Amino acid sequence: MVAPSTYPSGSQQVSPPNGQVGISQGPQISQFQMVSGTFVANGASAVTVADARVTATSIILISLNTVGGTVGAVPAVKTITAGTGFTVAGTASDTSTYSYLIIG
Repeated sequence: MVAPSTYPSGSQQVSPPNGQVGISQGPQISQFQMVSGTFVANGASAVTVADARVTATSIILISLNTVGGTVGAVPAVKTITAGTGFTVAGTASDTSTYSYLIIG
């Protein structure tokens, strides 16, 4: 387990090995899951990313992992289907590999 870090608001963040993140402030405590994966842009159309861990309220962050083709803007999440996955729209000629992080 990673030691807690104190933030200006008095919150603490703990990153245990089970992928759950706990945040506490005052009497409330929240936990949410963070999971990750990769996908490859196809340079032509939206890509469907199958990941059953996504929920309707998930936040999905995307970052460039390995350059392929002509990189344009970072792909954007277009749809989320809880329990199934999400679709991502990229730019023409981009065949890069991207990493994603699902929060919640």
